[in-house]
Amino acid sequence: MLKIFYTPFFGRSGSAAVYSLLDHAFANEYGGALPQVKKTPNGKPYFPDRPDVHFSLSHARTHVLCAISDAPVGADIESPRHISERAISYFCSSEELVFFDPIDLWVLKESYIKLIGGTLPLVKKLRFSCENNKIIPPDNSSISKLYRIENCHAAVSTYGKYLPDSIELI
Repeated sequence: MLKIFYTPFFGRSGSAAVYSLLDHAFANEYGGALPQVKKTPNGKPYFPDRPDVHFSLSHARTHVLCAISDAPVGADIESPRHISERAISYFCSSEELVFFDPIDLWVLKESYIKLIGGTLPLVKKLRFSCENNKIIPPDNSSISKLYRIENCHAAVSTYGKYLPDSIELI
């Protein structure tokens, strides 16, 4: 089971909004109150009392995103923005740019980094490709998918067996 939720927000704190969305997602999928959240040394949040539940959180200027699953998961969302040529040359290979828009590639890489519990410097080393309209992540034990929601770019990566076709608006 993997569910992905998003909601627009117009407040000052994306962090508060995304934890409210996590609370809703947990109650909706597992019932009960949100368990205590801790973070690994690399900053990946997890539930120490519910190791069977995995989640990933992200917020952009206008939206928040939460993926919750029984398998490890990573998620990222970004509002449209200009990415400099220098940044593109840092985190994108010319081969990747044949298949992906730079912002799509960014959310794919960020979702994968969140999946593996890595840190941002990995973004330069990770390579994605595409074959027969299927995204090929850096390792063959994971799957990744791009989503478009209300003008935002989003991606989810997981070690699970499937990714849903859509994201649920809350």
